[in-house]
Amino acid sequence: MSSHAMSAESKPMTAPRPGWRRHLWHAGLLVMLAMMWGSSFLMVKVALRDFSPVEALTGRMAIAALFFTAALLIRRKQVERSRKAWALMAAMAVIGNVFPYLLINWGQTRVETGTAAILMGIVPLVTAVLAQAFTRGERFHLWKAIGIAVGFAGVVVLFGGPQLSGGHGVMWGAAAILLAALGLASGTILADKASDYHSIPIGFGVMWIAAIVCVPLWLGIDGGALPARVSWQSAAAVAGLAIFSTALPTLVLIYLVRSAGPSFAGFTNYLVPVIGVALGVALLNEALTWYAVVALGLIIAGIVVGQIGGRKGGKKAAAPAADR
Repeated sequence: MSSHAMSAESKPMTAPRPGWRRHLWHAGLLVMLAMMWGSSFLMVKVALRDFSPVEALTGRMAIAALFFTAALLIRRKQVERSRKAWALMAAMAVIGNVFPYLLINWGQTRVETGTAAILMGIVPLVTAVLAQAFTRGERFHLWKAIGIAVGFAGVVVLFGGPQLSGGHGVMWGAAAILLAALGLASGTILADKASDYHSIPIGFGVMWIAAIVCVPLWLGIDGGALPARVSWQSAAAVAGLAIFSTALPTLVLIYLVRSAGPSFAGFTNYLVPVIGVALGVALLNEALTWYAVVALGLIIAGIVVGQIGGRKGGKKAAAPAADR
């Protein structure tokens, strides 16, 4: 999620003065943000060794909610009181968090980490499509249309390759992750509408609503059962997803968008799928086929071309989804 209404006194970190140190600072934050999001696919895979998809999601949202509670107290911010704000936070919680994260968790029980990372690379392309209908000032240009077409061609290549040749179960897992991309893109559009509010109270409300919504899902789907055994690796993965792939990226992204601009922050979209694929190959010994490489290249190329179109005619480049 993003908030452009953060006042100068409420910024969580201070950048160096303009110059090479400032550029280096921004680049470091960009890489850190991409690493936090890119590693989420690996952490999901590890978490699912002992937790069900719903259990992993519930733990992730609950810990993230506690993180924002601490941030709210430390920063001495007030909880939002308006019905409009809470309605918006509820939509962000369900559409931008619970819905996509549950689908990603379920999808990753059937597809590899690298495949999930490549498929999630289409989030900025889906966001560009949705922005035409739901964001004022967004104009559709030829470059943007070409970028979207090229990116989705990468998805077609991936679906036609051996990465997804494991039968209908694998295909359904990939389809779930694509549907999750729609949810995250929708969450980005909703987050833009929350730009008049401070990020910490919004994050507090979103995460607590998401955590509460997860409880009946856990009771209904898993029957309230707890895993018989939980390794420290799986428990750490759930905590890592909450802190390093949900809560902290929200604050880092907000700062980076305000300090360096949304176009610069958007470069994370190029790095996240690459990092996700690299971690899957390096740490989980997943195979990397030429189909996957071509698909990844096409999706990244589509993002590049689409951003060129966005700079030529759009109101502003859409910030990447902050609640991955």
